[in-house]
Amino acid sequence: MYHGIGFIQDLAVVMALAGIVTVLFHRLKQPVVLGYIAAGVIIGPYTSPLQLIHDEQTIQTLGELSVVFLMFSLGLEFSLRKLFKVGATAIVAALSEIVLMLWLGH
Repeated sequence: MYHGIGFIQDLAVVMALAGIVTVLFHRLKQPVVLGYIAAGVIIGPYTSPLQLIHDEQTIQTLGELSVVFLMFSLGLEFSLRKLFKVGATAIVAALSEIVLMLWLGH
């Protein structure tokens, strides 16, 4: 029974912080996605001086699920027209990133 209450408390902390950061980023005219990422960094077990989360394993699972939803929402906003407008620049950036990752991997 206590485990369920702890989960609800952790979820409430995550949702409250995500809501605050979302409103802040929206008012600063920044992408809300960056706000979600910032909220995840703030809640993370290695960055906050306060222990905001009690059950790290459950929150890690929720974090992984959140990344899936975040990628899905970004995919919904993806436009091929925009990609064709920045086509050459995007291809050069992607290829240089791939080459750099392969070079650093050795």
